[in-house]
Amino acid sequence: MAEDYQQEVYGQSLFANGNLMPLGIAYVRETTVFREYGPLSGHTLRAGFEYAPKIGDFISRQTFDIDARKYIRLATNGVLAFRFRGFHSSGDYPSYLYSGGNSELRGYEYLEFIGNKSFFANAELRFPLIEAALTPLGVVGGLRAVAFANLGAAQFAQNKMQVWTTDSTLVRPILDYTQNPFTGEITPIYGVPQQVTGFRLVDGRASYGIGLETFALGFPIHFDWAWRTLMNKGWEDYVYSYEARFDGESSGSKWLRKPKFSVWIGYDF
Repeated sequence: MAEDYQQEVYGQSLFANGNLMPLGIAYVRETTVFREYGPLSGHTLRAGFEYAPKIGDFISRQTFDIDARKYIRLATNGVLAFRFRGFHSSGDYPSYLYSGGNSELRGYEYLEFIGNKSFFANAELRFPLIEAALTPLGVVGGLRAVAFANLGAAQFAQNKMQVWTTDSTLVRPILDYTQNPFTGEITPIYGVPQQVTGFRLVDGRASYGIGLETFALGFPIHFDWAWRTLMNKGWEDYVYSYEARFDGESSGSKWLRKPKFSVWIGYDF
């Protein structure tokens, strides 16, 4: 049952069956200065490599993982924050990186993306609006605002990952599906062919937006308004044509670029 689900959703099996003997090495550097609301200045770096040798029936795997963060202090409590996470795994049964949602790729579903090769990058401007507030429930943590932009991509090892392209291409958007009542075969219904030109994200996904952050009952709570984009409306109309039609939207770009509100609990990167 689990195997069938993986094949249907991902087109391959994700679970490894066997023995693994990983050997790893990592370089870690930390100069970050923290305040009660999170990082204020400095940088963090972790670059690691893991190798599982092919010995007898043992599974072979090679994985490289890097996580780099930079914080620039602005005035007293403002912060300009950057993050880059890169991941690549190969071998008999490569490892995977799940990403998306929360502080990784805001506007997308939590852990929406998976791949043996993956990356995401974030840039955020964080600044205080209210240092502290006295309420009937007591003193509530300060209210901070954030403006953010994100870019990321993920793909499986056997597939080529193309983050973006500028090549012109002819596409036919999928408008609907029909199912043969006798065989169960599903056939897509295509729209009129369209020429798409200009810069656009292919495997990449991006978003931008604003948010509010505060502490309540000791937990860091975030309220985000995010706008997703592939940086080309014509391309978005093609990629998300079916989703737009299913939800009653006039075009794929309008469906994708609708502001998405989300609430999540957790610390900033």
